[in-house]
Amino acid sequence: MTTFTNELLLPTTLYGSPSGNYNGTSPEFTGNAVPAANFYNGQGSAQTVIIQTTNFVGVIKLEASLNDWHEQAMWFEIGSYGNASTPTTNTEAISILGNFAWIRAHVYDFTAGTINSGTVVY
Repeated sequence: MTTFTNELLLPTTLYGSPSGNYNGTSPEFTGNAVPAANFYNGQGSAQTVIIQTTNFVGVIKLEASLNDWHEQAMWFEIGSYGNASTPTTNTEAISILGNFAWIRAHVYDFTAGTINSGTVVY
């Protein structure tokens, strides 16, 4: 039987309402850093990030690190979702290949809507 790991990058976040790492007013915040697929002794390099939004205006950049300690990590972009001018209601699966230690979502230009969830599955 195949089992999958689901890690939460972004909780439900409504523009203007504090939630998780979002203070309710800033147009920019960073979600949770979670272990990537390769974190546990090379389980693989394929992972899928699933982003669900409703009338979301902003950009979600997916970032990864090769560092074992995410608090001191250097992060680099591995994918993105949305744009800063058009409301987006969508569920999008973004396939990512790479042997990363950590993955996170960084939200920019968040000016409206709801991030329903952001998860990584491997």
